[in-house]
Amino acid sequence: VLTLLLFNMRDVFNKDITKQKLKRLKKDYETLQDSSELLRQRFITMLGILDDGVAFRSEDDTMFGTQQFMSLMPFEEAEFSFDRFLKAMHPNDQASYLETLKKVSKRKPNYDAHYRMEHDGDSIWIKEKGVRLDVQKRTMYITMIKGLDVKRFPQSDIEVLNKLSIDKAFFEHIQALNHQRKTYTLVAFELSNIPAINNKYGREIGDLMMAEFISKMSYHFLKDVHAVFRLTGIRFAMAITDHRKVEMLRRALEQGGDLVNYKMTFGGVTEHVYPSFGMHVVDVFDEPVDAISDRVNKALNIALDDNTPENFFIIR
Repeated sequence: VLTLLLFNMRDVFNKDITKQKLKRLKKDYETLQDSSELLRQRFITMLGILDDGVAFRSEDDTMFGTQQFMSLMPFEEAEFSFDRFLKAMHPNDQASYLETLKKVSKRKPNYDAHYRMEHDGDSIWIKEKGVRLDVQKRTMYITMIKGLDVKRFPQSDIEVLNKLSIDKAFFEHIQALNHQRKTYTLVAFELSNIPAINNKYGREIGDLMMAEFISKMSYHFLKDVHAVFRLTGIRFAMAITDHRKVEMLRRALEQGGDLVNYKMTFGGVTEHVYPSFGMHVVDVFDEPVDAISDRVNKALNIALDDNTPENFFIIR
């Protein structure tokens, strides 16, 4: 439609136009207006049904937020400045947030950030995903946020922890895998320094870090985060049925890296978690499920022993 409109505009400027062409030009313009309005209404409607909050930041640092976005902000006006947004952020998190934005570029326009927002006399953790847009030498940002306080915002990432199944479901999962009569690998892991992180920063930070690590494990080695089971407060287990994923995990543990020393940043807080892993390859399917579970826990306990040189142990 736009191409046709521009083509007709050429006739206008060339003074080569008839009443019929003028009528067609008017019709094309009306069609273009209708299409533009339809797209606008669809976009507005889509924003209204999103659970997450969305905000737009223009090149002059003016921001506009949806209703969901504003519910997490300490001010009521839907239009506000980027400077005001920063001032509402916890002072300890402002520098790390700005540092994250500095790393955004045309080649790498996407970013993730965590920060605390002062809200109703309290601080709530926010998870933000954003993208930089460069259009006709103008730089703009679109951001999407959600609150990480599970009590206020039950769709938060921390719910990963609350929805994890416990021992009974873990046993049932093992039994279901045994019925398939295919070799699989049980993996138990413990985030042993989480209690120290809780003591230093509060349990909220510890929960955020555990949820982040579990999401990472699920993304790389499982198809479903609900296939991770919480055995105790800081001990978790999962079953990997894809032998290629098992080999990938084994190599990652042998080579070190994120799975041995995982660094996480939430606002102004940067810490490492030090997980230990026990692995048990299951190829006998007629044993009691509690015996199989005990074996993978035994492997993890060996990995946790100070005399074990590595942070993992495998029982075949």
